[in-house]
Amino acid sequence: MILVSIDHGNYAIKIPNDPFVSGLSGHTARPPMAEEILEYDGKFRTLSRQRLSYMRDKTCDDRYFMLSLFAIAKEMEQAGRYSPLEQIRLAVGLPQDDIAQMPDNPDLFQ
Repeated sequence: MILVSIDHGNYAIKIPNDPFVSGLSGHTARPPMAEEILEYDGKFRTLSRQRLSYMRDKTCDDRYFMLSLFAIAKEMEQAGRYSPLEQIRLAVGLPQDDIAQMPDNPDLFQ
């Protein structure tokens, strides 16, 4: 099992070994010159140096999910873990103000 900690910032995705700008580009075909490519649901995505616009709710679409997949892949590569069936535990957090506004549900924090 690998533990991956991710801080989903509005400017950068911060992971222990290789933080990167919160920028994402979508493509309908595989980009020929890109080195880091994510293929998901029939679409291709690459990282961009142009950060996404500010989003208070980062769950309203799939962009931060895709950035999370890039973060997981980078951490797995850094650890030399290449199994397609790797068990991954995510350590993610929320700002204190957001936690205070969440419903009282202990299952959210396990």
